[in-house]
Amino acid sequence: MKIYFNANNKATIEALNECGVKNVMLSHRYSYASIVKFYDKFDSVFMVAGTKGDPDKYHQFLKDKREYYEYATQFDVFYNMKDTMKYLKQERDMGIDWTLPVLQENFLNHLAILKPKPGDYLCLGEIKGRLETEDNIRKLPFNYNYHGLAKGKYITNRMFKSLDTSGWISAAMSKKTEIWNGNDTYSMFFGDKGRDMVPMLRHACERYKDNLEKINVKVEDVIEGNYKALLKITFALLYMPQLKSYGFYDDNFTS
Repeated sequence: MKIYFNANNKATIEALNECGVKNVMLSHRYSYASIVKFYDKFDSVFMVAGTKGDPDKYHQFLKDKREYYEYATQFDVFYNMKDTMKYLKQERDMGIDWTLPVLQENFLNHLAILKPKPGDYLCLGEIKGRLETEDNIRKLPFNYNYHGLAKGKYITNRMFKSLDTSGWISAAMSKKTEIWNGNDTYSMFFGDKGRDMVPMLRHACERYKDNLEKINVKVEDVIEGNYKALLKITFALLYMPQLKSYGFYDDNFTS
């Protein structure tokens, strides 16, 4: 399984590159002007229109920058199957035949209308309600390839060919992350929130010291709440050991 890590500015892109991440997801809204500068730093670039996007600008970008990304979603509308289908038809009529369809509102109903071919690569968008989302995912047919848009929580679900997540920035942005303990995770806080958890944090950093060396992060910088250190620490303490346990490491990291 490929995990695409979301990036939306220069700092996040640099952090992903320094952590040896292979796959990156970029929003057109934030990266349309700079993709040429960094596309070759990653094995695979996956484009999405992003929230509050402009369909005309996105479509022009898709055509003008085709050589700079591997995958791109169609222009879609959250929770709206009808409008999402409308934009897919527009793209096909414009000759943009490489975008991945996005299923919205109800995955099963959308599939029934879309009628994709077996083996097609499809993206799962948004359904209102966690239980309904999980029920739809359970009932999906297995003869298609699926990408989970913002579906990082489903990393253990083998029916996904790929998914993307922005969870890796949680340590830097919300001073919280999960730490892999071998078969599950536990929560860790940083800064004032995590003052009483420093001994546990030191233990985790010692356990995964090889990963910290790979991403060039010092334990003391993590404990002191250094922004650049926190921006990368989730890879050392969560994603690297977790994906190694699941057998996905080589699909997602260079070393």
